[in-house]
Amino acid sequence: MSHEALDPNKKHRHDIGAVDHGAISDAATTRTIQVMLGLLVAASAILTVWAVIVAVFDLYGR
Repeated sequence: MSHEALDPNKKHRHDIGAVDHGAISDAATTRTIQVMLGLLVAASAILTVWAVIVAVFDLYGR
């Protein structure tokens, strides 16, 4: 067992709240990336359905 765990006055580096370890600033970035990926997946699905409909029904008569 490490000695740091036995000393209640010694803080772990992640408990200090340093900017480079902050989950608050990273949470918005992660959420934004998730939303952008979700929109990309939805747009891909819509375009795929549209392409299938156009191919099956020959809407543009070519």
